Parts: sequence; structure tokens; C-alpha cells
Amino acid sequence: MPEASILFFCRILAVLLQFIEGWYFMKCIDCCLQRRSRLLSLTAGLTGYAAVSGIVIQPGDLVNITSALAAFILLNFLLYKGTWAVRLSLAVILLPVSSALNLLVFEMTGALYFQYFTAGDTLPNAVCSSLSCVFPTLFFYFFYRRFHGAFEKMREMFTARAWGLMAIICAASFAGVFSCLYLVPEQDSYYIWPCMAACIVTNTGGIHLASYLADGLHADLERKNLQLMNHYYQELENSQNQIRRLRHDMNSHLSVAGQLLEEGEAEKAQAYLAELSGLVCTAGRRFCQNSIVNAVLNARYSQMLDAGIDVFFQVSIDGMMFIDDVSLCTIFANLLDNAIEACEKIAPGKERKIQLKCRYTENGYFSLELSNSKANKITEKKGRFVTDKDDRRMHGIGISSVRSIVEKYRGTLDISYDEYSFLAVILIG
Repeated sequence: MPEASILFFCRILAVLLQFIEGWYFMKCIDCCLQRRSRLLSLTAGLTGYAAVSGIVIQPGDLVNITSALAAFILLNFLLYKGTWAVRLSLAVILLPVSSALNLLVFEMTGALYFQYFTAGDTLPNAVCSSLSCVFPTLFFYFFYRRFHGAFEKMREMFTARAWGLMAIICAASFAGVFSCLYLVPEQDSYYIWPCMAACIVTNTGGIHLASYLADGLHADLERKNLQLMNHYYQELENSQNQIRRLRHDMNSHLSVAGQLLEEGEAEKAQAYLAELSGLVCTAGRRFCQNSIVNAVLNARYSQMLDAGIDVFFQVSIDGMMFIDDVSLCTIFANLLDNAIEACEKIAPGKERKIQLKCRYTENGYFSLELSNSKANKITEKKGRFVTDKDDRRMHGIGISSVRSIVEKYRGTLDISYDEYSFLAVILIG
């Protein structure tokens, strides 16, 4: 085979391997973010990420490593949807791995090459360059196969704050790679080989740690789900027991009303029947079609009536499927519990009021607005509401739970308050 043909084949092989490496590099990002446009993002992403993941890194080369970082962040923001925290965190997690890997491969293959050849040996140089692309391609193939499940767990379970924590963990290797590349002279590059290998191990270990953390969050969520479901069934059973008691006592109630009518006490009979009607109504009101949410609303409604709170519910979430029942139960239960507690702290004789409006629109938007009167002072610390109860470990987490669910569904939670009122507004869609 002529030398020119071999050189052409080596160049084609190197480009093909670099695109395969970029494909698996991009697949890792696909596990964490959603592409904006499938065809356009695929073409631009494959080209861009192939260039980023396969860029040649050398000590003291400020242009290549800085360009790779800028291009990686720009691609993440242009081609993918999602929060800025996730897109920036992926740069901190993945770029040190590809940069350290490329430097090690380039330096080691170069050191091996110059043991037997010189820079003027064109054919061996082309063959060595092509073969040097094999290891990064195989690395990212196995990297994706090993960690795509971990990335998917992180996408499902991690909030923006958790992604930020992951970025902080990987920031040490990120800073290590850039510091070594910026500061170490090219002739002493072998000194940083152990550091580059350590950066790869650190970030892959960080992804392992994140996978275990996501599993723990999932297990904790399942445990909370079981608690919520148990609470729901208890409330449902209490409602059923109340209805059964009313049915059992119905003959007695009707006898009392009939006796009053026979004695000519029509007004007393009417008042008695009105009271009985109120008991029947509060035992099984239908606030919405969702049975779990309806049970939560029924239970809280009874608490509000007992506490002398003026209540208004307007809930229309029929046909909504994208928010699971347990998440809905958590949102309604925590917000209403906080509102009831705030109203109960208002002195007797003053206005106690809770208003809940919630709807699901045809274009796929879920909105909730809950307002309540209050008299207690609200304390915030680092963006979190601090409870005024004695047992701080067991309380003060209601709003945080709601916020986590809203972030999970990529929605917004806005909270405002003044001296006499509190307002929480949720929008997901």
C-alpha cells in the first residue's frame, strides 16, 4: 500500500475515532439534560463535543484548555434545556476527566514515539497519532456504559443544590488540572502525570458517590411515600368510621327529630336536622376528583373548622398526570399544615383565614396559590424558614420538602409575607 494511502487511512481513522469519542461524551450529557432540538443538537453537539473531548492538551498550553472550557459551557447552554447549575456542574465534572486523559495519552504516546522515531518520520507519526485516539475512545465508551445509570439517577433525584454540591466536590480536580497545565513547564510534564491520573480517579469516584447519594435520596423518598400513604389511609379510615357511625346512629337521630315534631317543637327539630346535615357534609366533602388529595383536604378542612378558621377551597386538577399523587399529597399537606399552625397562633376573636386556589390548565400548567392570615414572626436563615418550635430537628422542613418537589418538576415556588399574611405560589409546567 502506498505511503499516501496509509496516511489518508490514518487521518480518516483518527477523525472517525474522535467522533465516536465525542458521541459517547455527548451521551453522558444526554443522561442529565434534555436536548432542545434533536436533529440540530445531534449534528452540532457531535461536532462540538468531539472537538472538546478530543482536543490535544499540553502543559503550558493556555489556549487549548481555556478554549475547551469555554466551548463546553457554550454547547451546554445552547444545545440543552435545564438549570444553569446542572449545565455548569457537568463542565466541572466531565472536562477535567477528558483534559487529564488527553494529556496523559498525548504525553505517554509522545514519550514512547520519540524512543524510536523522530518528528520527521511522517508515516510512523501518522500511525501513532491514529492509535493514540483508540484509548480515549475506548475509555469514554466504557465510561458511558458504567456511569449512564448514575447520571440518570442524578437527573431524577438531584436538585440544583445537590448539583452544586457535586460541582464543589469535583472542583478540586478541576482546579488541579488547570493549575498543573498553567504552571508546569513542558519539559517537566511527567511530574504532573500522577496528578492527572488522580483527577480522573477523583471525578469518577465523585460520580460513584453521587450515585450512592441518589440511591439514598430515592430510599428516603420511598420511606416518606410510605408514611404519606399510611397517613392517607388513616385519614380515609377515620372518614369512613365517621360515616359508619352516622349511619348507625341515623335511626336514633331521626327518632329524636320525629319526637320533637310530635311535641310541636318544629324549630328545635329543624335546628337538630340542620346540625345533623352539617355533620354528614363535613364527613365526606368532595373538593376534587383526586382521591388522595381529597382525603388530605377533608382532614385539614375538619381541623380548620375546629380551630375557627374561615376556609375557602377551589381545587380543579382533573386530568393531571405528570405530578405523582405522593408529591401532590406532600405539597398540599405541608402547605396546609403550616397555614393551620400560623392561624392557630392568632389570638381568639381575631380573623383566622385560609384560602386555597389550585388548577390544572389544558396547556399543561399546574398552579397553586395558598394564602393565610398570621400573627407570628417569620425568620429566614440562608433562604430557609426557621421554625419557632422547641424541637427544631422535627419541624421547619415543610417548605423545604415542597421546594424540593417543585424543583424536581422544574417549577417555581414564590413566597411572600407581611405582618399579617403569608402567600405561597407554585407554578409547574
